[in-house]
Amino acid sequence: MIPENLHIVKSEYIDGYTIQLSFSDNSTQSVDFGDWLLKHPHPQHDKYRNIALFKKYKTTQFGDIYWGKHWDLAFPVENLYFNNLEENYEYMEC
Repeated sequence: MIPENLHIVKSEYIDGYTIQLSFSDNSTQSVDFGDWLLKHPHPQHDKYRNIALFKKYKTTQFGDIYWGKHWDLAFPVENLYFNNLEENYEYMEC
């Protein structure tokens, strides 16, 4: 489970398909999206294999990360926090 109201406070492109994320609980994760992009081909998000386009990610006030004006590719804060792009997580109750 993850802390309630968790969000990204800072993000920084590192290299390749890796982005370092700092969270509101003072933890950090270096998330590599490369394997996911290769294992999940889709016409809507294949273009983000291009590093120049990959670097144009954005984060939301809720902690999600996404690419494209219409959220062509997106990952929720839960997955980013645990550095696991495949799972679903539940929030801790405070």
